[in-house]
Amino acid sequence: MSTSIYTNLSSSSPSNIFRTEIKQYIDDVNRVLAFVQAFICIVGVLGNLLALIVINRKSLKNTSSAVFITYMAIFDSAALLLHFALLARRRRILFLHCALAYITDLTTFCANWVLVIITLERCVAVYSPFLAKRFCTVHSARYSMYILLTFSIIFFSIIFPFTYQITGTPKNDKCFIRQNGGLILRIYQPVLFYAIPDILLLSNLFTVYSLCRRRHRLSSAYISDSLKCEIRISDGNSNRKQRQLTIMLVTVSLSFYLFTTPALIAYISQQNPPTHRNPRRIKLTFLMSQISVVLLQLNNATNFIFYCFAGQRFRRATMQTFNDYSVYVKVFFHRYILCNKQYTSIPVYQYQLNSVVNTTLTTRGPNSPYHHRHQQCKTSTM
Repeated sequence: MSTSIYTNLSSSSPSNIFRTEIKQYIDDVNRVLAFVQAFICIVGVLGNLLALIVINRKSLKNTSSAVFITYMAIFDSAALLLHFALLARRRRILFLHCALAYITDLTTFCANWVLVIITLERCVAVYSPFLAKRFCTVHSARYSMYILLTFSIIFFSIIFPFTYQITGTPKNDKCFIRQNGGLILRIYQPVLFYAIPDILLLSNLFTVYSLCRRRHRLSSAYISDSLKCEIRISDGNSNRKQRQLTIMLVTVSLSFYLFTTPALIAYISQQNPPTHRNPRRIKLTFLMSQISVVLLQLNNATNFIFYCFAGQRFRRATMQTFNDYSVYVKVFFHRYILCNKQYTSIPVYQYQLNSVVNTTLTTRGPNSPYHHRHQQCKTSTM
């Protein structure tokens, strides 16, 4: 977008000083934002890598949501790395630039639509647990990812030749947008990448409503049957897990709105490069376009932060992962740096687990008041 702005300015400005001033401003802004985007890329890739490690732990990985989060972290990391590669390269290799442009659009599209799929899957799981047992499975999640990836490859392979034109010079080879392909790009990118996902993510409202109604129904059943102790414990546990996972994914969906909506508005408002000669307005337009790119990068880089902020089980698994790896680092340091081959260490969370187990056994002993209550109440599980 910045290239088109500067090209239009070159043809409309009569003053070389004016062109030099705008070009210098563009170079200064790009130089500053290069460090910002590099920092976002590094932090985002590390966060997505941590999300991959945590979500594939034994306590979390055997769910359909874990499959979706895994693929979303992979696509987000790929989009960040490819975008950084486009910024780092000077676009002197024709095939490499075209391949990076193609794969960047592909991974960004897939990352956004994985969030849509997992949102619709949550809606089905909360509204109808019986359908969830049939459709919201690990195999169904993997098949849906295969279908999404296949459709994306076919779609972008068809649309890419109509949108980009391969032109090259001895000094600079790059893919240019075709004269008639700009209209296609302005239509399908905002609509397929952001507008339709924004509409489908509104299903989170129905998910939250269904979850609240289900919680109210379970609370009413508990109050009416408290004397008979006929509450189904599995329903309560399932509702609690669904609530925690739904809160985490709704938070990620809100972050999608937070980052992509301003970028989408800026993208639509800046489709036609300015024809006026006010340097202040031109600089502001260019700065807003670059900030919109940074916001889109933040959308791919901050999911791990929102997982930890809103997901209690994910946060607990993250702390457990850090404890495990800290033990591995400590063992490596003592054995291979200090040459203490007999050094052994027990993870911290094992001490906490043992203390919790001992406390539980003590409170559930024969002399505990909970012991007789547990024998009298008959619980039914699903």
